[in-house]
Amino acid sequence: MRFRKKRKLLIKQKYLKAIIIGLAAVVVVVSGFTIITTTSRQAKKNDAVLAVASKNIINIGIRGDLGALCTYNAQTGEYEGFEKDIIDEIIFRLFEDQIIVNYIEVNSRTKTAMLRRGDIDMALAATTAQSTSGICFTSSYYTDACAFMVMEGSMSDMRGLVDGTVAVVDGTPQVVQTENKVTVIEDYLQSLNMQTQIKIYASYPEAISAMQSGFVDGICASEIMLKLFGMRGMVILPERFLPSKYCVGVAGSLDVFCEVVDDQIDDMRRDGTIDALIAKWDLINYAELGIQ
Repeated sequence: MRFRKKRKLLIKQKYLKAIIIGLAAVVVVVSGFTIITTTSRQAKKNDAVLAVASKNIINIGIRGDLGALCTYNAQTGEYEGFEKDIIDEIIFRLFEDQIIVNYIEVNSRTKTAMLRRGDIDMALAATTAQSTSGICFTSSYYTDACAFMVMEGSMSDMRGLVDGTVAVVDGTPQVVQTENKVTVIEDYLQSLNMQTQIKIYASYPEAISAMQSGFVDGICASEIMLKLFGMRGMVILPERFLPSKYCVGVAGSLDVFCEVVDDQIDDMRRDGTIDALIAKWDLINYAELGIQ
């Protein structure tokens, strides 16, 4: 009986050793495959950077009328602002001073078309659609939030806009169509059971003029744009909502290069560079405040 128990124990130990050896072999194989896959992917990323560098020039779409985000300085002939600093840091980390950077003025309408055609290689902007055909997007480097601006003394919070009319600007994230066939801002207001009419204007100055003339009761836009275009006698209500994520858009033909740019943004996020630039330009990153 003791012999049988001892034999069973030896058999169990034998199988256990075999299992351990087998598992170790599997780990070695999987680890080796992971290393090979990672090395292969990194090689593709390196090739993507070299391919862009071989052109000796990179065309970047940028908008110069966004206040602290980015402004064109006519006296110096240079762009200045948070987004300019972001893209300069990315380019320096990838190419140092070994490539010509050609900044091209874009707006919300021209940016997408130019990226799709390949007229520009990259562009910086707020985006609500991460699946735009022909364009790759990085993760976000900054998040703004929407607010309402009204005439001073007209109301203290957004509930004062019930049964009123709100202006939004064409080409902004607030007017993107949702699956419900309504704009983003209409969908948001409906979720709060707020009956508010929406009017779309071609520009911020036109929306401002409409509110001054009493045609609308308020304006909905990102906080940055409201601060940029707001005038004396106007106030921004306290609520913040509908976060707008700012990403780098990259031409679809440069999809692997887009991953490289995303890696740089991730590094800048982890080493504190992005936080430092946000503080430099006195911005608020609403991603850290959990704005929904």
